[in-house]
Amino acid sequence: MTRHDRDNSLDTVAGRLKRTREAFNMNQADWCRLVGIETQAWNNYESGRRRISIDQAIRVCQATGVTIDWIYRGLMNSSLPPQVQIELQKKR
Repeated sequence: MTRHDRDNSLDTVAGRLKRTREAFNMNQADWCRLVGIETQAWNNYESGRRRISIDQAIRVCQATGVTIDWIYRGLMNSSLPPQVQIELQKKR
């Protein structure tokens, strides 16, 4: 992974959104139906005119299985640190 892939700039996040949609081999209209986001809003996110909100990013994650870490940070395989997982389990 290059430093650019980990960049969280508006343009880089937009590029990851486009790459994600393309990885599913979907056009914007079909993608928007899948993830439940208006086409105009998605177009703004994917073109870098607006940053995707956390709520909209969560919709993408729920519909596709990609992670927030992928969308915002470019991390393909991320997980919580073990100590954080232990502490969260204690809080159940």
